[in-house]
Amino acid sequence: MSAEPKSVVPAAKPVEQIQTLTPALPTDAAYLKKADSKPGRVRRWLPGLLIVGLALGGAVYWFLHRPVEVTLFRPTLVSIHETIASSGLVGGVRESMIGASFNGLVVRLDVKLGDHVEAGQALAVLKNNITQAQVKQAETAVVSARAQLKLTSRGPLASDLQVTQMQISQAKALAAQAVSELELARKTQVRTQELAKAGVVSRSEVDATATALAASEAKSRSGTASIRLAEAQLQTLRSTPRKEDVELARDRLKEAEQALLVVRQEASEAKIVAPFSGTITAVHVELGQIVNAQGLFGLVSDALEIRIDLDESNLADITVGQKGLLSASAFPGQTFEGRLKEISPSINTIRGTVSIKLEPISPPAWLKSGQTLNVNLVTSEAALRLLVPASALRRSGDRTVALVVEGDRAFEKIVLTRPPTANGTPVLAGLETSDLVVVNPQKIQSGDIVRIKK
Repeated sequence: MSAEPKSVVPAAKPVEQIQTLTPALPTDAAYLKKADSKPGRVRRWLPGLLIVGLALGGAVYWFLHRPVEVTLFRPTLVSIHETIASSGLVGGVRESMIGASFNGLVVRLDVKLGDHVEAGQALAVLKNNITQAQVKQAETAVVSARAQLKLTSRGPLASDLQVTQMQISQAKALAAQAVSELELARKTQVRTQELAKAGVVSRSEVDATATALAASEAKSRSGTASIRLAEAQLQTLRSTPRKEDVELARDRLKEAEQALLVVRQEASEAKIVAPFSGTITAVHVELGQIVNAQGLFGLVSDALEIRIDLDESNLADITVGQKGLLSASAFPGQTFEGRLKEISPSINTIRGTVSIKLEPISPPAWLKSGQTLNVNLVTSEAALRLLVPASALRRSGDRTVALVVEGDRAFEKIVLTRPPTANGTPVLAGLETSDLVVVNPQKIQSGDIVRIKK
């Protein structure tokens, strides 16, 4: 009786219900035992897996954040020979394109490319007939002006005075005769009018006497005018030469002579000459060619200079009188000196450069116009600068920075440098001699933990 509560029949009913709902599931005891064992194994392995994961994560974190081993360097204060390196172009102190002021035919060509010429030496001769005709015309004008001045400047001739006095006497005689004729005409008119009233003469005779009287009056006035004109001429002769007439004649002569000088100068330019000593660098003309006023010859003076364009940031470091060391790649090992003689007063706003000129001192024989030279402009013979290895500097945006170790971390410092030398890069600002500078900071970021390499 007591064994009935332990019967397995009630337990079998739920199993039958499961089999009825899911008939595809196997019901063998081995499978049920295996299925019941998986959760148990997972629960047993889970703590171990967590421990392994934490260990791996810690290892990765340590690997990624482990201290970087670095080599440090303390900047040293040294005296260096400081220069600005650049390139320059050789040119003449004077450079010119030489031509004529008119068109003409080249009848003689005296030089060729590369010739050395002296100031005033003939380069070519042009033929210009128009200019020669202008010279002849100007010469004639000068001769005429000189004759006029001579005539104006001299006093009256005795013969001229005699002729004028005779003219006055003749005018007076003619005037006296005209007066007599006028008196006679007046009397005749009065008598004719009286006779006309008496009916003795006709009206036409009265008109004729009136006409004769008018003619006599005109002749008398003309005689008086002739006397005045002759007397004025005599007075003019006696008062010559007049100062204003002489000055006017002199001015006209000066104008004619100046015009002659101009056309003679133009004619003389038919012979093209060198304005200064130098070397012919261009010949744009041939014998027999008709040329215009454009440049025919290029001429570069014997005195040379070196022209350099520097970045405007160098303005504070350059001054007239500084020494420059000059060399050419075509002549290795041959260096000569130059002196800074000119700094442009303006900046090239497009390129951001300033132009300077160096005067060569004892230039070598191979120095020629058009050459490119290597230039090292000495800005300081012995400048005290902190020196660091070039590898210790890197660019960060538009800045140059160095990594400095403080404690166990590296931090960036912005520095101002000069061009590198063979022994390192000079630093003008940003570092101290007490700073510990990372030698190779390429793989280190500001704030990274570092470990000093032993």
